[in-house]
Amino acid sequence: MPENKDYRLVVKTLYGLEEILSKELLALGGREIKKLNRAVSVVGDLGYVYKINLALRTGLRVLLPLAEFEMEDVEHYYEELLAIPWEEHFDVNTTFAVDVVGRNEQLNHSSFAGLKAKDAIVDRFRDKIGDRPTVERGTPEVPIHIHIYQDTIRVYLDASGDSLHKRGYRLAAARAPLNEVLAAGIIMHSKWNGGMPVLDPMCGSGTFLVEAALIAHNMPPNIYRQYFGFHFWKGFDEDLYEKIKDGLLGRAKEYDGKIFGRDLDDYALDAAADNIERSMFDDVIRLKRADFFQTDPPSEKGLMLVNPPYNVRIAANTHKFYREMGDMLKREYAGWTVMWITSDLEAIKSIGLRPSRKWNLFNGELECKLLQFDMYEGTKKIHKLR
Repeated sequence: MPENKDYRLVVKTLYGLEEILSKELLALGGREIKKLNRAVSVVGDLGYVYKINLALRTGLRVLLPLAEFEMEDVEHYYEELLAIPWEEHFDVNTTFAVDVVGRNEQLNHSSFAGLKAKDAIVDRFRDKIGDRPTVERGTPEVPIHIHIYQDTIRVYLDASGDSLHKRGYRLAAARAPLNEVLAAGIIMHSKWNGGMPVLDPMCGSGTFLVEAALIAHNMPPNIYRQYFGFHFWKGFDEDLYEKIKDGLLGRAKEYDGKIFGRDLDDYALDAAADNIERSMFDDVIRLKRADFFQTDPPSEKGLMLVNPPYNVRIAANTHKFYREMGDMLKREYAGWTVMWITSDLEAIKSIGLRPSRKWNLFNGELECKLLQFDMYEGTKKIHKLR
């Protein structure tokens, strides 16, 4: 197994969340933090690996380095991978898979690079154990990542297993659900930490609602997960893991506020209700079938999280929808902070509000803008977006 020493870990995230992830890693005790593209590197030991898998809101994967080398040719690539003591890291009865990112002149296809790596791992087990582990492409117990940049090869064990956005509470999904990590990142961009009430007027399957409840209660977001990749490593320290999990749960706090979810789609509301019940936040989150344009705000001020439906097929309809939403915000939501994410970069111009802040993000492959609108009370003028 990996020794309990310090490692320079790589934690993957979504584009635009690197700064928030860096702050999370620091708050959890990480050292020597460096922002990368869609990732952050941090120094920590095995206990830290356990902790951040449980506690990170904006991390997708935690990768632990096994080897780094400059490859000379394909045979050298194979020999270097063969030299890694794989049998010390996981058992022959464990399933694995190799994921390759990048290419170079000799390893010009990720499938070829992955096949050579798989051969090296299997051959190593046969030489040392006399048997071989099984390759499982779907959900391997031990995912292995290889990053190729020119002739530099970096090999990692994936400590997370499934992506960390798969929290475990969302089994039911409405149409085009928001990634949990992205939802948490949007809330953290707003700097909300459980003060004002929260409203998602088009809540879909309730991702914003549950992520807000997790933040308000200071609950580790991956507490619902049954296992992580490190559970299948040789020598996994269950006592240390349980101690860290109990420590994180011990930091949870009470939240007296309310989180409101509204939607017109009965299917979406049913999905949201199932997910909220699974997350055990039914006492905090209030769901209601309601039309945004025909319903009053649930409180005088608060945080609104808006992920408008993307299934408006005619561009003119989207512009009209956004304009009407902007008008409703001006008319009824003075005193509110609005965090609005959209992939329709043209329709933004129709909102009729000037954002106080904006960020570039990605929702899957969709390039998005996150806009923050501070809806001032009284006579303060709200300028149009030019």
